[in-house]
Amino acid sequence: MMKSMKLIKLLGVALILFPVLLPAKVLLVVSSEDPYYQEVAAGFKKSFSTPIEEYNLYGLEDEARKLGKSVAGSPPELLIAIGNLAAKTAKEYCANCPVLYASASNTSLLKLSGAKVFGISATPPAGKILENIRVAFPEAKTVGLIYQPGSSGKEVAQLQAAAAKAGIALKAEPINEMKEIPNALSKLLPQIDLYLMLDDPAVVTDDTFPFIFMNCFQKKIPIFATSLNIIKKGALAGYAHTADQVGTELANFADEILAQKVSGGKEKIISAKLFLNTKVAQMWNFSFSSQASGQGVIVQ
Repeated sequence: MMKSMKLIKLLGVALILFPVLLPAKVLLVVSSEDPYYQEVAAGFKKSFSTPIEEYNLYGLEDEARKLGKSVAGSPPELLIAIGNLAAKTAKEYCANCPVLYASASNTSLLKLSGAKVFGISATPPAGKILENIRVAFPEAKTVGLIYQPGSSGKEVAQLQAAAAKAGIALKAEPINEMKEIPNALSKLLPQIDLYLMLDDPAVVTDDTFPFIFMNCFQKKIPIFATSLNIIKKGALAGYAHTADQVGTELANFADEILAQKVSGGKEKIISAKLFLNTKVAQMWNFSFSSQASGQGVIVQ
């Protein structure tokens, strides 16, 4: 009996000194080896203390299916999805588990929403986008864009309201299919002096970007983008999130979800930074104002 009591006391002391850890089962899914996604993931892991399992899909549907079967049988307490393929995997295979997405521009197309779905918007605040267009291109009066209503209709509606307040004419040309882009662009370009390129996966792909870029370049219509990847590819300037910022916000949001401080599903819209692509500016023989140069970050 005395031995049993001593054992219980020793166990009690051990539990105080070395508490039992019951980590939440958090699964981090990264869409590919894309440097931006990898930087977001690194920023997340740097700021997130809860143990995680990590899976890279390498941009492959086969990897998504393989992970999907595993997740369906043993869903995590929280699935963190970075990028479009990870968001698609979450939608298709983890319908009943909490999902937190970031750097995913396809969530509207996927209809990834609900009480258990949380995210960080891929598009910065509409008012801030227009405000930074004013800084980078103070002479711009008419801004145009092509969009797919099912993909970025909500963002375009917000931009139209913000443009009206900012005194900028916004001409938004809707399309249903990518094959409509040439006609939409030929109609739009004669009417505008700046093209706003949203990170809309139904409009901007590795195939369509060069076409849009070359047509804008030939017509001397500069491109302002809302994605750092697009800015680096050839936009003259843009207002976009940094990967490290998204990673940090993602970690903070995940902590709130696990602590049950937020519920009912929510998408956060976070501020971003003005970026200037000086290499493209040289191609265009374009000089940024001192205000833009003072506020903007040069794309590396």
